[in-house]
Amino acid sequence: MTRILVVTTEPLPIAGQPTTGAGLRAYGLAEGLRARGLDVVLATVAPIGDHPPTTIPPHVRIVRRGELAQALNEIQPSSVVLQHWGLARELPELTVPLAIDLAGPHLLERLYWGSADTRRDVSEKLAALRRADFLVCSGEFQRHYFYPFLAMAGYDLRTFDFPVIPFSVPTASVIPANASPREPGSFVFGGTFLAWQDPAKPIGWLLDEMDLAQSGKLYFYGGSHPVADASGGKFSALAEKLRSHPRVEMKGFVGFDQLLSEYQNYEVALDLMERNPERELAYTTRTMIYLRCGLPVIYNDYSEISAIVSNRKCGWALSPDDEQGFRAAVRDILTGRAPLSAMRTAALAVADEHSWHKTIEPLASFCAEPRMREAKTATLLAVESQLHEADALGAELEATRAHLATLRGKFLVRLQDRLPAFGVLLAPLAWLAAWPAAAFLWLRFRGTTK
Repeated sequence: MTRILVVTTEPLPIAGQPTTGAGLRAYGLAEGLRARGLDVVLATVAPIGDHPPTTIPPHVRIVRRGELAQALNEIQPSSVVLQHWGLARELPELTVPLAIDLAGPHLLERLYWGSADTRRDVSEKLAALRRADFLVCSGEFQRHYFYPFLAMAGYDLRTFDFPVIPFSVPTASVIPANASPREPGSFVFGGTFLAWQDPAKPIGWLLDEMDLAQSGKLYFYGGSHPVADASGGKFSALAEKLRSHPRVEMKGFVGFDQLLSEYQNYEVALDLMERNPERELAYTTRTMIYLRCGLPVIYNDYSEISAIVSNRKCGWALSPDDEQGFRAAVRDILTGRAPLSAMRTAALAVADEHSWHKTIEPLASFCAEPRMREAKTATLLAVESQLHEADALGAELEATRAHLATLRGKFLVRLQDRLPAFGVLLAPLAWLAAWPAAAFLWLRFRGTTK
């Protein structure tokens, strides 16, 4: 049977462990492939926290970063699926086809993290892309963003197939049922807090409206990244404000199954953030999870999912600067005027279309019959030749500099270097010395003309 190894850098939603959007993405890809009857091993190199899982599914591996080569030898996959190109530099040379999931503009994420070497980051990304045999991304906006990078990496965009697999969710049948009625006037905000995400203004407006109405509650799930704070210190300031507010309950990180269950207790999800290039391109994980749990979303009006929210009427698509529109929507929710039941039905219908067993087709087809990209070897050889040529030119330059340094150490060269300075000092003496010669020539000239 064909065996696929799916690898991620992020914690996975297993055995009650907290996870991230990338971890959920890898998990969803693996589950979609398994739903197609493929033999899948899902591996993560994320470090285990203080409470490691007591039971790990048999198809899941926790691997140290330095042990990827050993894991490949043990698993013997017929293809490898890398969730995120950032791990490619640590992946050993492969003898099987490699697929890379480009789910998000990671260069922009690194920029917001404060990466000071964009040239190095771009080079690393292009090197990863050259190694790939198959690529997918999670949105049409993203696909257009990635085209220039593919061209720079040597792909022929006239013939290369670059499909979209949107961020996908579990099927309704595997979500834990929650028969409890939803709490009136309840809002939820969840997910990992990251440097390129700023929901502070709409959260402030929401708290103002709840205070004015003396009703409603905000449940805040998640927080800083479970491995390292990737928020640039922003979360701590917001968290301090939220902890002290009487209408906010901080829930922290919970396991994915528990999250799906508890989300069904609430009425509306708050998912509106300040606009920036990363948010424009992101096919947001938390949004699809909200819809999967029947939560209408207060969302932005500038990204790909905005059209889904607006056209399918499963929430509100607002500008992050539209304070009046936001407050009006919150008042409608708190007073029972918003059509939440119809929105909930629409949200669940959108989620059904994003179930991972439905969206996985492009990657499943590749993994069922994995194959090397035809032009990959030629591209890699051309790049290697260019690198050798650059190394040779660099060595020649260093040798030339060393030779020049040796020449500059010799007496005559040093004297020649100093002649311009001496010339300024000797100019008056040369002028005086020229007078006798001029007088002699004048006398000779007069003698010959008599």
